[in-house]
Amino acid sequence: AIGTPFLLYQGAVNEGRSFETLIPAMQQIEVPLWICGDGNFMQQVKTLVATHQVADKVIFKGMVTPKELAQITPQATIGLTLFEATGLNQYYSLANRFFDYMMAGIPQICVNYPEYAAINKQYEIAVLINDTQPATIANAVNKLLTDAVTYKRLQEQCKLAANDLHWQAEANKLIQFYENLSGS
Repeated sequence: AIGTPFLLYQGAVNEGRSFETLIPAMQQIEVPLWICGDGNFMQQVKTLVATHQVADKVIFKGMVTPKELAQITPQATIGLTLFEATGLNQYYSLANRFFDYMMAGIPQICVNYPEYAAINKQYEIAVLINDTQPATIANAVNKLLTDAVTYKRLQEQCKLAANDLHWQAEANKLIQFYENLSGS
């Protein structure tokens, strides 16, 4: 039910998104995980849930509309931005969910890849983890769930970042750039 703590993974349920380690980590985490999305790895995720006996902790919401997701995301306690660096594209990418969680004002657990680390250095909105092993994920989640001071700080940083890191702010920079080029 909304109002009770839960973890949120939103997006494609595909290979390389750390489900092989996130699902076993749920054995050490008391709050449920909501998975909003679908993809080519869904059957494997359901098998992992059964194998690790965490069916009571993993809720499959399936594909949800953007409107529904906009209502669910701000209710989450912690967002998850986890995936394997199977190539440079993943290592240097920035997932949409990273910004969705930030805009919704919810702290997240995120892989410590360069682009995330750069943003997190400016706005501490996430707990960065150096690997996606089950114990690492569980420890990061459980620490954030029990550390009210850090949680509140990350929430406040999300609000600050949301004020700066949005399209309108970027549009103004682009307009200024073009005005400088044209000499107006």
